[in-house]
Amino acid sequence: MKLKHTLLLAIIFLSINTFVYFITQKSLENTTNNILKSNINNIQTNYKILLESQKHISYAIHKSILRNTDVVKLLSKSYNQSEEIQAKNRLKLNSQLKEQYITAKKQGILQIHFVDRNNISFLRVHKPSKFGDDLTNIREDYKYISQTKKAIRGFVQGRVTHGFRNVFPIFDNGEYIGAMEVSFSSESLQWYLNNISNIHTHFLVKKNIFNTKLWERDDMAMKYVVSSESPNFMLHLNKTHTYKKCIEQNSIQLQYVKSEIYEKMKEDKEFALFTNHENHIYVVSFLPIKSISNETVAWVVSYTKSEVIQSVLQNKLIIRIVTFFMSILIIYFLIKQILARKEIKEEHKILENIINATDNILFITDFKNIIHSNQKFDNFFNFSNQYNILDIFIQDDNYLHKGLLRENESFISLFKRTKQKNRTVLILNKNLKPKAFKISISELETNYLITLTDVTIMRKELIKINHKAYKDGLTGVYNRNKFDELFENEIKRIKRYKEPLTIAIIDIDKFKDFNDSYGHLIGDEVLITMAHTVENNIRETDIFARWGGEEFVILFRNTKVDIGTIVANKIKDKIEENNHETAGKITASFGLTQYKENDTIESIFKRCDDALYMAKKNGRNRVEVL
Repeated sequence: MKLKHTLLLAIIFLSINTFVYFITQKSLENTTNNILKSNINNIQTNYKILLESQKHISYAIHKSILRNTDVVKLLSKSYNQSEEIQAKNRLKLNSQLKEQYITAKKQGILQIHFVDRNNISFLRVHKPSKFGDDLTNIREDYKYISQTKKAIRGFVQGRVTHGFRNVFPIFDNGEYIGAMEVSFSSESLQWYLNNISNIHTHFLVKKNIFNTKLWERDDMAMKYVVSSESPNFMLHLNKTHTYKKCIEQNSIQLQYVKSEIYEKMKEDKEFALFTNHENHIYVVSFLPIKSISNETVAWVVSYTKSEVIQSVLQNKLIIRIVTFFMSILIIYFLIKQILARKEIKEEHKILENIINATDNILFITDFKNIIHSNQKFDNFFNFSNQYNILDIFIQDDNYLHKGLLRENESFISLFKRTKQKNRTVLILNKNLKPKAFKISISELETNYLITLTDVTIMRKELIKINHKAYKDGLTGVYNRNKFDELFENEIKRIKRYKEPLTIAIIDIDKFKDFNDSYGHLIGDEVLITMAHTVENNIRETDIFARWGGEEFVILFRNTKVDIGTIVANKIKDKIEENNHETAGKITASFGLTQYKENDTIESIFKRCDDALYMAKKNGRNRVEVL
């Protein structure tokens, strides 16, 4: 064989193998990057959902305490008073909060804490014996709120514990008198990710965040050790996170990537990487937790086994070995073109397997027809690819659908103007069961790649959390917190569009007599009956809520007070028709008023209260208007 032929065959051999090496390496990198990003996005999404849930829970508890206790009066009257007076007021406030704190703990609350205007601890409900210490230079959130008089949320280190703090200012007739803290522990985050989202996580706390002596305590509640991920961060050991599993085993698992982890953690940005341990691939994702001053003081680290990356690694090795021998056959039999086509076919098959290996639904579309889809798509929908994609999205106001499109607007435009957390769609599977998906859209040259990630369980959990936060536990109608939120939005809307608005306050006549005569259970039945009667006699667009005790409130949207009066009298008569088998006849009094220009929430409710007082004064079981 001539030298030039030998060189040509050598070049062909090297070119083929180099090409395949590059392709498999690039395929591995792309697949790995997508999986790593997906894992980071997953833990970020769950983290944001939990923080949003904690935000609503803490706000509800804060409002409930202000409304149902004497905290404002007691905190105000204790300032600059003797220790005896302060102790008496502290004891009284603590007795008022005992039951609520027990309930709050079941919702994941770690601490409820009050400080005065100088950041001196007034009452730790979780530890009432500890008070009087100045927290100005210990808690940056208290220092911030005393300066700005604004609420603040964030991960903050205290004197001996850290947590996700929600701190609210307290005012007495406009004067700042102190602050209230409702906080959640890092353990609640780990519990949520481990038990709700099935993501095994470690919560690492910066080593210098506590006094060094606190790390040396042997009691289980404070058992911290240096983490396997970084010598600068500590891990809290418990029954789930044992020393053997989370320190010894993870140290072995991370031994070849420790230096990379150490360098990336210095950047204070989220990242993910994978390791090979005992023939299994694990994706390790790192999410930084920032303090109020934007310093990274903790990390959430998740460990997820990845069968896809393991499969891609195995396929890469197989492909390279196969290519090596195939290139020898090409040279030996001189059938370069035939073998090249076979290689391309093998490559397409491998890429298709990679796409089908993902748990997400993937398809390419022009938003009319389905051009290409993976196996998960076919298994979910079970129909041909010639289908208008916009028709599969159920028209539900909580999700994206074609009914939200503006005139001549494309779906991609609707997607881009929608906040990332709201980019979800609702789809019926082939069994006609609705499933919620997080939708992601990537633009190709002429079409779009759609990725659908199943978030049905996550959405159900969020709905449960929101229901607890905004629904009255007895009657099932909106509570005062939700009504305040909706009413505030409605005030803004009518100021803009100049539409009429009527408010009605309803009070059950002589409700105390029901409780005194027949007991609270009968009283509760009366409240429920009353609520159902009102709900069945108002429009879907009207807002109905329990205001407190035996009082309810209705917001009649786009309704003048004369029409509202007619409706109120109708409801009054319907209530009177109710005849409880034990309590007997039920009646209610109504106070109505209409929104006036420059009205505030306080002024419009003042008129309602006055109208209700007139109804009571004029004999009850009547409607009065101011």
